[in-house]
Amino acid sequence: MKVVGITGGIGSGKTTVCKIFELLGIPVFYADTEAKTLYDDATIKSKVVELFGKKVLGKDGKVDRAKLASIIFSDKPSLVKINLLIHPAVRKIFHQWKKQQKAVQYVIEEAAIMVESGVYKEINYLILINSPKLLRINRIIKSNKLNTNEIKKRIREQITDKEREKYADVIIINDGKHSLIEQVLRIHEKLLLK
Repeated sequence: MKVVGITGGIGSGKTTVCKIFELLGIPVFYADTEAKTLYDDATIKSKVVELFGKKVLGKDGKVDRAKLASIIFSDKPSLVKINLLIHPAVRKIFHQWKKQQKAVQYVIEEAAIMVESGVYKEINYLILINSPKLLRINRIIKSNKLNTNEIKKRIREQITDKEREKYADVIIINDGKHSLIEQVLRIHEKLLLK
């Protein structure tokens, strides 16, 4: 079974593209969503507190992801530490999920930092979603409680689309002018023939 990666910067439209693939019957593993749920795991939570102190906990005693984000997106070494903690756990969950997928020619793994984390090396085919920066910022403002400065800070922490393009097998343009459905259908048909 082939593993197809979908990556792109924050706000590029990865989830929208994945939803189209799901409509075609392709299972999708949302690595970024899975990573967020890991903070509820007792072992991960204790390691996060060990790394950053109790200041990252909310009143409910859980990891406050907003507090944690303000730390890790302001300090590169902290971001590296959290990635080294979370990514191996996500990989383990992905491999368990993949074993459960039956009767499909390929599965999709979606992740924002697939190239930076090295996960792209485990992927058979990598799809990059490219979207203009201003459009990305506007999408994030609508879907999150982040302000423009926080969004720009997160964009700066990720590699550029130009850098991602070196690793991509195909690029989907998500600019509101090109049909996402048509682009996905072309890729899907190609993947079924591989």
